[in-house]
Amino acid sequence: VICSVVMIALIIERAVTLRKASTDAEGLLEDIREVYQPGGDTAAALGVAANNGAIGRIFSRGLRNAARDPDVIEMAMEHEAANEMPSLEANLPIIKTIVNISPLLGLLGTIAGMITSFQAASQQGLSNPTQILGGISEALISTATGITLAVVGFLAHNYFSNFVRKMVEDTE
Repeated sequence: VICSVVMIALIIERAVTLRKASTDAEGLLEDIREVYQPGGDTAAALGVAANNGAIGRIFSRGLRNAARDPDVIEMAMEHEAANEMPSLEANLPIIKTIVNISPLLGLLGTIAGMITSFQAASQQGLSNPTQILGGISEALISTATGITLAVVGFLAHNYFSNFVRKMVEDTE
């Protein structure tokens, strides 16, 4: 249950954060080109880049250094991009960890349910199959829950990882 709640919270957090961070890099570059004149004032271009997520912040860093050498501009933008990457990849390792431990926790529940079933069988004999089958049912529910959580988390992790990878490619 704890893993389920944490997983749902992290999936929602990643979806909201990555949605805010995503921007059409090519479109933003065209918008900046329309308002920026080399050697001129960068205020209008900074305004265009301002609220456009990670890529907008990278462009802003380059625009603030526009009067410098191209190597300095590139280095400043690379530095800003390196600063943005951890926020894009945040919480993905936690989701992956939950994906890895959920089936194991499900199996732990299965073992606990089977122990309960065997204890009932050893104390009452096989004359009361209802109690034994109840323990087996409990065991199978925990296994199914663990595997379901792992599958959902695996899908979410892959989606977000690919989304981040695409954003990194756009940034580059």
